[in-house]
Amino acid sequence: MKSINTLFFLLIAIVSFAQPPKEKALLWKISGNGLKQPSYLYGTIHLMCPDQIKMDSILKQSFAAVKQLYLEINTSEPEMMSKAMQGMMMPEGESLEKLVTKAEYDSMSQLFQNKSGMPMMLMAKAKPMLLMSAVYPSLLGCAPEGWETRFQEMAKERNLPIKGLETIEFQMSVFDTIPYKAQAIMLRDFLYNLDSIKKSFDEMLSVYLQKDINSLYEMTVKDPDFGNYEALMLNNRNNNWITVMSAAAKDKPTFFAVGAAHLGGDKGVISLLRKKGFKVTPMMN
Repeated sequence: MKSINTLFFLLIAIVSFAQPPKEKALLWKISGNGLKQPSYLYGTIHLMCPDQIKMDSILKQSFAAVKQLYLEINTSEPEMMSKAMQGMMMPEGESLEKLVTKAEYDSMSQLFQNKSGMPMMLMAKAKPMLLMSAVYPSLLGCAPEGWETRFQEMAKERNLPIKGLETIEFQMSVFDTIPYKAQAIMLRDFLYNLDSIKKSFDEMLSVYLQKDINSLYEMTVKDPDFGNYEALMLNNRNNNWITVMSAAAKDKPTFFAVGAAHLGGDKGVISLLRKKGFKVTPMMN
């Protein structure tokens, strides 16, 4: 009877250990599973106004304890810009003008130039989904900055290695698996509905600032456009990252910074790390 009880509680512990995160936190400590020193995981949002990026003492202390920084991609790589420019373009012969009607293209061009300050014709051969980012400074009302930039600056101050969980070539190739026609329609709807887009983004940012990673994940996958590509944009990449993260954490104490939507849910990075045997605990103020 004793051995049965022991097994029963062990099974409960294992199941609980692999549960999706319930706590509201952006910073998480990774320990156990043979690690000599803990690593840390932080959920970012890629576009924020600079005054919204605040470093508290726990975050600073955690970063000070690591020996390397891993981002989704290493944006400090010398050839990053040229690789990004090459990867953002559709194949020869493709253009936005061929993916929408002339009336749609004309109205989209006007809206895009009004909000981004750039003529659409200069970007008409880019993968349509990528053009959305050019409009966000207007929606946010500031020159946006990301956590990744801050973490890179902190790493460079300490001469820490900066690495990527995936390459820019891979990240750009993800957009090749979403039909360009579907991307063009997403861009059209995005430009035609900027007021509701801003409202949705403000709601998402509010949830992020509350550190509610599960609600952020739910908002992301329920988006009518993004939700169709959840496996492609989130789940598959999460699975790919876990192998890299496990090896990096075992090599030396590491600070991982990835989009916060990747953390929540039972297929998120936190749940996957727990299933790998790591203890992942929230660092709360």
